[in-house]
Amino acid sequence: MRPSTFALVAWLASGSLAIGCAAGPVAPPRAAHPAEPRWQDAFDETSELLVVVRPKELRRDKVYGPLLKRTIELARERNQVVSATPLEAIEDADEVVIGVHPGPRGDDAATPNVILVIVGVRADIDPGALTDGTGHALWAPGPTGAVRELNRERDERGFPMAASLFELPGRTWVIASGEARAPAREAFAHPFQKPALDLDPAALAIVRFDGPSLVGRVRALQTLGSHAAIGRRLRALTLRLPPGATAEVQITLAYADEDAAAFAEVAAREAVDAITRKKPEHLAWLAGATVDRTGNHVEVKLPLPRTLVEGLLHAGSAEVGATLPAAGAAP
Repeated sequence: MRPSTFALVAWLASGSLAIGCAAGPVAPPRAAHPAEPRWQDAFDETSELLVVVRPKELRRDKVYGPLLKRTIELARERNQVVSATPLEAIEDADEVVIGVHPGPRGDDAATPNVILVIVGVRADIDPGALTDGTGHALWAPGPTGAVRELNRERDERGFPMAASLFELPGRTWVIASGEARAPAREAFAHPFQKPALDLDPAALAIVRFDGPSLVGRVRALQTLGSHAAIGRRLRALTLRLPPGATAEVQITLAYADEDAAAFAEVAAREAVDAITRKKPEHLAWLAGATVDRTGNHVEVKLPLPRTLVEGLLHAGSAEVGATLPAAGAAP
């Protein structure tokens, strides 16, 4: 994925949601009526990149919660913000979902097609009142339609960006950019009740890559690559972050058939065995990985280094710099 894609995702998820209002009582989100538009109506489940974050659960987690809190504190200090900050708005949300379809490859000027969904936005936040660091409004009134729409055509540097913010029932915002705007507008005008995405409800965060797209961008997974067996007939790669008590990251590789999964399992085991024997400094922590297969799915579990977990538990304290491991440190 090009840097411009990551830049747009970062803008949508954080910096451009600067809020100039004080926090007030927060009412629980109202569930959308079956006939009302839902964010799933505009969401393409075949996104090249799908990210799901559950901020409230992250905040409650004993391991990752302190890190999230410290991240917000540092953002406030850096931006000298007195009122609510973008990260705090996201922290209070029930769920944040991002789907990315990059623009045509090789065209750096193309705007990625991004859908950002924030479910359970604080009741006291009006998207029309959001301002940037200089006090200028971020969003302008958009076309009149089935739901409220706000537009932004240029970023803070004056470059075209073409984004729309749709305010849906249930305190849900959908921000669509690029060519995703028109389909989203049409979907909300004529909702057809798309089913909810099939995602692990217990995970704190999920990142899913479309398999063919990932293989097309990573040379090592291609036919002549060093890990070609892992890339062959790969349908999707999903990373899950369970609650911090498990102290691990779970990776699932889904394949088109069991034969492809079997070859991938062997290749993954060989890679872990090689790391265990050689213990390269920057990869030593991967030596504790386990590999299993069920049907056409290969499951890899990566235990987090003990020093990293201790550092997360003490995030924000004076000792955090001393307890965090250097890159690649062994568990």
